Amino acid sequence: MSLSVAMNTRRLPRHHMLKWIEIDLKILKNNVRAVKRVLKPGVKLMAVVKADGYGHGAEAVSRAALSSGADCLGVLTADEGSILRQALPNAEINLLAPSLPEETRAIIKNRLIPTTDSLAFIKALNRRARGAYPYHIDIDSGLGRWGVSPGKFEAFLKTAAGFSGARPVALSTHLAYAPRTNMTEAEEKLAVFKRLGLKAKTIFAGLKLHAANSALLCDLPHWQLDMARIGNLIYGIYPTDVYREKAKGTPIIGLARPWRFYSRIISIRKVKKDEDIGYSSAYAASKNMTIATIPAGYSDGLSMEPAERSIKITAGFVYWGLINGKKAFFAGKCGIAHSLLDVTNIPEAKVGTPVSLHVRRTAANARIPRIYK
Repeated sequence: MSLSVAMNTRRLPRHHMLKWIEIDLKILKNNVRAVKRVLKPGVKLMAVVKADGYGHGAEAVSRAALSSGADCLGVLTADEGSILRQALPNAEINLLAPSLPEETRAIIKNRLIPTTDSLAFIKALNRRARGAYPYHIDIDSGLGRWGVSPGKFEAFLKTAAGFSGARPVALSTHLAYAPRTNMTEAEEKLAVFKRLGLKAKTIFAGLKLHAANSALLCDLPHWQLDMARIGNLIYGIYPTDVYREKAKGTPIIGLARPWRFYSRIISIRKVKKDEDIGYSSAYAASKNMTIATIPAGYSDGLSMEPAERSIKITAGFVYWGLINGKKAFFAGKCGIAHSLLDVTNIPEAKVGTPVSLHVRRTAANARIPRIYK
């Protein structure tokens, strides 16, 4: 459930919500504009809003992105696209993963632009469509998830050209690119992709080529081609630091993170040194401590990893929330719906105080209200 409510958290009554996600659409819009500034003239921007806009809310993100210069939207599945179509009747919505032949009815009904690597799908689309229905062909550049093999692409394209009811409008690829490790390999595979694309353009005039995601746009900006598919950057996440070290890299100036997860403290208690707390008494206080409880746990998206701050059994991880910019470390594992925080050195922590938490955006429970500023 997403709530489109414009408000400032400082104006929220303390009893209003126990946990919520705050999303600043102004920041998101600025991120889209920052990406647009580094694109070459004529290069289109696809705002990737899969997985409910990376947890930000696909509809709200899509509206913000389109109003800030994005040319089209990208989701993974026909189900995602069909839901988004109800909210955005005029937007161009692209499906980035292959669909099944039996999904062609819903795809056409909702005017979605599919991606395929299957002649069976093209045949089904051709049979149902009226006129030259658009679709993208994906080429496998080594990621191995889907895509036509480069060696079989010419034959695939020749067969696809025989269907008059469906027509490719773009050629895509997804690289197994990991920053700092395989830039040379990425260059080589992109060169192969471009060569195949140029050959395809001799058959289908106006065919668009797209391969660049956020990481490639930063590290290999000369491979923008006809369109860039951008997700992480518009959510304020840099997928790579290579741009800081490589002269040819492209910094995206002015990005910020629009997403914040909050939960309020519902209880505070004193714990004596050596006292055991938590399930199975798994956490032993190393000193006299002040412990706060928040009503957020792993069902909300918080990690189940132990803090292991007082008793080191393994290398472990250390997690914390922020209260007025101060770290409140987790005391033991988080539970399904509650977690304990060490607020010993944060005297301003009271019942009702908001805590900012580090939660993976796509893992955050969809039932948590989204508050849009």
